[in-house]
Amino acid sequence: MAKLRPEDVFTPATPVRDDMFATRRHEDLQDRVEAVLGERGRQVVLFGLTGVGKTSLIRYLCNQRKILYIRVECGGTFEEMAREALGRAVGEEEIERIKKTTGEAEFGATVWGFITGKVKVGQESEIRTAKVPRNIAALVAEAFALLDYRVLFLDNFENVLGKSHEKETTRAISEMLKLFSDRSIDAENDVKIVVAGIPTASEQLIRLDEATARRTAQIEVTRMPSEELDQILERGGEKLDLEFEGFARDQIVQYSDGFPYYTHLYGLHCARRAIKDGSAQVTIEHFEGALDSILADCDLALRRTYIDAAETSGEVRVRKTVMEAMASVNDLEVSFKTIREEFLKLHPGRYPSVEKLNFISPSMTKLKELNVLSDRDAPKSKNNQYRFTNPLMRGYVRLRIFKERQPTLTDV
Repeated sequence: MAKLRPEDVFTPATPVRDDMFATRRHEDLQDRVEAVLGERGRQVVLFGLTGVGKTSLIRYLCNQRKILYIRVECGGTFEEMAREALGRAVGEEEIERIKKTTGEAEFGATVWGFITGKVKVGQESEIRTAKVPRNIAALVAEAFALLDYRVLFLDNFENVLGKSHEKETTRAISEMLKLFSDRSIDAENDVKIVVAGIPTASEQLIRLDEATARRTAQIEVTRMPSEELDQILERGGEKLDLEFEGFARDQIVQYSDGFPYYTHLYGLHCARRAIKDGSAQVTIEHFEGALDSILADCDLALRRTYIDAAETSGEVRVRKTVMEAMASVNDLEVSFKTIREEFLKLHPGRYPSVEKLNFISPSMTKLKELNVLSDRDAPKSKNNQYRFTNPLMRGYVRLRIFKERQPTLTDV
């Protein structure tokens, strides 16, 4: 068996392999999701920040329970997503053939005929007398049930937001959740929909219809606690015959900021550096030495947003300092008063008091325009609460601060 490489183990760009999955026992998250997957008729909405592991959680649980599932990335129209789900179940080439050789009026009937031709012989007489499903949502439900798929996983629902078809698609998914629940009165028809997205998008979906909300379990996937992030390093190290030294582990976990995405990213680059050095141990020197490559490998949108926002010159780079002030506290939402206090700490002795820092307000407005910060738009700025629009930004800013504070050769 070939020796595993760091990129085989630490995978920031894809859902984690089952053998690298860190158990989500905090607040009984894993048990709660697993219980709902086994509850007939109950649909699931998972909500949580980007990068906290929603996709990996569903993938792992379905694999462990041997549940056949199909994942569809949200973003297209409802019709496009439904057809993709059918293509995954029936065969994408077959769906393409049917699309080319039939009109839209005959599409559903032709797909239905192809599906019924694939099922077990014992079900044939019952299926032949069944009516063609009345719409594409019902066709997906029937196809999944007949072909033994038990979960349709609609991932990254937030990708629908802002699209011209947002309202229509959101309404169609809400109706589909009800349809799947209503069908589950018969065990053989119990197919589940799991929708995963960021909190605001998920709330919008559930608020559409009280009946949908009653049929749906809404479960939050929070940031990972330190002990679960540490599991990732422990397992990754074992697979690569590497040991993450204590201080290095602590720093990697700390700078991960609760996101397994970052733990995998740091683990990948640190392991590469340690192996290149011929070391069996990942040390803090490997972490520090990998900072340039880590920062260069962070999400492109994140890097571009930061670079566009931070001034390139000036004795006091106000927007850059505001971002650092925001990143220096652990609260996810930060008041204007706290930002001023942290700004003052970053420039000790330069300004007499926080009251003299009202000049940062225009810079904060600019950061909002650049989509770096969001706020609650309180009537008075001192009462306002600010947060990073992209939750991954805080960890990125903290890492840049850490990098910039490293001593250079001239300092040694």
